[in-house]
Amino acid sequence: SKYDLSHIRRFTSGAAPISAEVIQKLEAKFPGTGFQQAYGMTESCSCITKHPADKMEYKYAKCGGTIVANTEIKIINLETGAECDYNEEGEVLARGPQVVMGYLNNEKATRETFDEDGWLHTGDVGFIDNEGFINITDRIKEMIKVKGIAVSPAELEDLLLGHPAVEDVGVTSIPDDYSGERPKAYVVPKPEAQKGDLVALGRELIELVKAKKIRDKWIVAVEFVDSIPKSAAGKILRRVLRDMEKNDSGRKRFIVK
Repeated sequence: SKYDLSHIRRFTSGAAPISAEVIQKLEAKFPGTGFQQAYGMTESCSCITKHPADKMEYKYAKCGGTIVANTEIKIINLETGAECDYNEEGEVLARGPQVVMGYLNNEKATRETFDEDGWLHTGDVGFIDNEGFINITDRIKEMIKVKGIAVSPAELEDLLLGHPAVEDVGVTSIPDDYSGERPKAYVVPKPEAQKGDLVALGRELIELVKAKKIRDKWIVAVEFVDSIPKSAAGKILRRVLRDMEKNDSGRKRFIVK
């Protein structure tokens, strides 16, 4: 707000997911600009998908773009391995000249990640919509299984980030005797919210999820923390959150259930 940024024409994001709420705020702050994302991973060297020049409007911003040249993508069912149709969620597989041949001197890891037909199993969960855009919803290893139903932490994080009192949030699983796992939210409240009633805020966030999501996606607890652990690329380190849950380490905890 202190600077003249009228020269900006386009924003680009990559490496980690960006929430719909953040995109909406960006568009409101910089009307008339464009937005693009690219999707890829270390094993694909460069990107697998990217927004084309004629599809950089904000209505496409949450997607990861369309398939780049000389590249193939297929989505397979997480349970059966069958190929999915448009808008059907599954694991994202990619194949193309930019994809590496395997891991040097590690045949086991190569076999686990690359199949005999040369497909790279990304470990990401997503779908291709009717316009050919890829939509990444989560990582397979990060999905929360509630009574056998896969629940995406990123979906719940996007919802909670839209609350005006939430600065940052991470969602992961906690054990549950009945359901196997249930979602729990770790929330960084905004500075002004920290001065208020955090118990009321925690209950408000729990009720928000109940109002917007089906029962299997309801969060069972909110823990207020000072920060969300993230990698250098901005990805939430959910394993650190799970380790925090297992080991209190004498830290002060403020939990609302």
